Amino acid sequence: MQELITINNTPALVEVNFEELKKHLATELEKYNVVVTQDTVKDAKALATELNKTKGEIAKRKKEEYDRATAGANQFKDGMKELEAMIDVGRKGLLEQVQKFEDETRQLAADLLREKRSEMWESFGVTEEFQSAQFDDLANLSAVTAKGNLAAGARTKLESRVNADKALQDQTEMRLLKLENQSYKAGLSAPLTRSHVEHFLFDEDDTYQQKLDALMKSELGREEVAQNAMRAKMEREQQEKAQAEQRRHGREERAAAAQAEAQRTVPDQPEQEAAPERAAPEASKPQPEHEPAQPGRVPVTVQCTFNVNVTASTTDEAIEAELRRVLEKAGIKTLDTVEVIRQREAA
Repeated sequence: MQELITINNTPALVEVNFEELKKHLATELEKYNVVVTQDTVKDAKALATELNKTKGEIAKRKKEEYDRATAGANQFKDGMKELEAMIDVGRKGLLEQVQKFEDETRQLAADLLREKRSEMWESFGVTEEFQSAQFDDLANLSAVTAKGNLAAGARTKLESRVNADKALQDQTEMRLLKLENQSYKAGLSAPLTRSHVEHFLFDEDDTYQQKLDALMKSELGREEVAQNAMRAKMEREQQEKAQAEQRRHGREERAAAAQAEAQRTVPDQPEQEAAPERAAPEASKPQPEHEPAQPGRVPVTVQCTFNVNVTASTTDEAIEAELRRVLEKAGIKTLDTVEVIRQREAA
């Protein structure tokens, strides 16, 4: 297109008797290149007025002749500006189309890379936790072939990143698999789990092993303290149990001795002699209803004798009420009758 530009330029020629005017003006001004006095002030003012008129005429003629001389140049300048504007419009539209094509190509590259990454993750068995490969920097114009397929270079770089995800997954799984065996080997009674090593699980091998060793040592110390505390607790509980057993034996022995002493002070006499004296009051009390016998079962009356020591002012009714309360609290609710036999009555 540049070869079509043809310009015929004839420089403008403006002729003026510049030197003659300059010489004449210099001569006139030389006359008054003196100190103005009373005698010359009038002529000086007149000359100043004349010079101003001459200056105005020169400025007027300069503009007129310059405009006449540059009329063609200005027209040329305006025409060239119009051509430049047309080119700018065309260039802008072309660049917009280029930008649209490049954006669509990059978007196509991103779609192809995303699809290929999903295929690789699935093919390599990378779980969601370790799917971290990125491809934003690969989604460029060179990532797509002329036929609209993913370029080999972009695919190779993406595969390398997916392989890194797989390698990290394998390393993590191996570390967790070894963690139980390492825990028992170190002497722990319970193995460490992922939650214990989560904060350094993905460190470099050397750093990971150093932190794991330190954790193992700390856990061993903590476990030793806990075991010592447990042993001390068990020893205390055993001592307390032995002491409680001794107290129980003491109470039983004292109760047996008291019972034996009470039996020695009571004369041998059938209980039936005292029973008639209490028969009337017992008969007047409402008797609980017996539960109906169930099929295959027969009712049985169970008699128990309790020896207790009470004050002389304690009534038989109070003794019976306390006995019923204690038995009901223990879950025994089938008590029918209560007979209180005082030692003096038996005597």
